[in-house]
Amino acid sequence: EQAAVNIRQAEDKLAEAAKARDEQRWADATSRLSTVRALLNATDEAVSAAGDRLQQLNAVAKDPQQEIERTRFAVRDAQRLAMTGRHTPDPRHARPLDDSVARLERAIAGLEGRHPDYWHFLTETEAVRQTAARVVSDIREERGAGTGSGS
Repeated sequence: EQAAVNIRQAEDKLAEAAKARDEQRWADATSRLSTVRALLNATDEAVSAAGDRLQQLNAVAKDPQQEIERTRFAVRDAQRLAMTGRHTPDPRHARPLDDSVARLERAIAGLEGRHPDYWHFLTETEAVRQTAARVVSDIREERGAGTGSGS
């Protein structure tokens, strides 16, 4: 839909550029052509992104296990880092990671049934990985600043 809007706008700007060229307003013509180029580039990116999403959906529909393992690895890695040098994890790190494990399990359960929502599954696994990455970043920042309490 956005691609169609961009193409219509590009056509309009191209017509304006042709008129500016005919009137020998070179700066206006060049400006309009730059706008056309930007609109077409945005359209290309949008179409490519849609193709990438479709490819992801097809891959996860065929075999969701790779996405599950990728996400579990990110959470386990964050959990290991949270426990490094500690006997008990810091609740600020443990809680979001525990919540992420539960969120991943719900996403996996959502694949069961007649019409699994693969897009929801992909957005949930991405959110879980982002949470794990945020926890890792927080831990590294704290340890780099020397503010970890270390039990």
